[in-house]
Amino acid sequence: MAQPRKIDALIPLQALDLEIHKLKVQRAEKPALLAPVEQKLAHAKQTVADLQAEIKALKLEGSKRELSVKEFDDRIAKIQAQSMQSKKNDEYQAYQKEISGIRAEKARVEDGLLDIYMQVEEKGKLEKVRAEELKAAEADFAAAKKANDAEVSEINRRVEDLLGKRAGLIAAVDREIVRMYERILEAKDDGIALAAIGKYDVIEDEGKVTYWQCEGCNVSLNMQDVNLIMMGRELQVCRSCSRLLYIKPQ
Repeated sequence: MAQPRKIDALIPLQALDLEIHKLKVQRAEKPALLAPVEQKLAHAKQTVADLQAEIKALKLEGSKRELSVKEFDDRIAKIQAQSMQSKKNDEYQAYQKEISGIRAEKARVEDGLLDIYMQVEEKGKLEKVRAEELKAAEADFAAAKKANDAEVSEINRRVEDLLGKRAGLIAAVDREIVRMYERILEAKDDGIALAAIGKYDVIEDEGKVTYWQCEGCNVSLNMQDVNLIMMGRELQVCRSCSRLLYIKPQ
């Protein structure tokens, strides 16, 4: 009876590890899938914050202008009081001219103040609209995050289940072989430490010629390599991609 090849014990382990790897890739991609909804929420928050800042600045400017209007009124009242005490007509007229200039300046300030009031009112209406949009964006994000978290939890559950099965498989494999396999697996970003060898036939001048190659990196193998892999007494590593080589089960 033929001795089992050392690599054969790793084939089901590799299949399990590849499944685990794919699940971990899916899990790592989850934050990126949530990003568009998160960005939409951040934009809505920023829009409301910007509007609130604009309204605050307008109100502050409005308060300054209101104070200026009061100062104009105080100046007018003071000059009017002075004009009432004037005994000369030209002096009285000078006071009146000064009052007229102050009133004109006050009117310009009041016109600007009225414009500020209108802007505050319009931006206040817009703020309510944007606040509703923010509320909708928050609801969308909450729903998306809930669904995303549920998917991540399911992936975690499946990974834990597979890790449990993996522990059972490893227990039946020689420790040195497992260590070698896991060292190679850790170095591979695609989760594949084993590579099957494949053959292909080519018609040449002397007839049909069979070639072998590593299916992990497509590098050609010589017949000595192939024979050693077929015998399976020792683990064989691809000289190019460093993966453990095996023949696909028939």
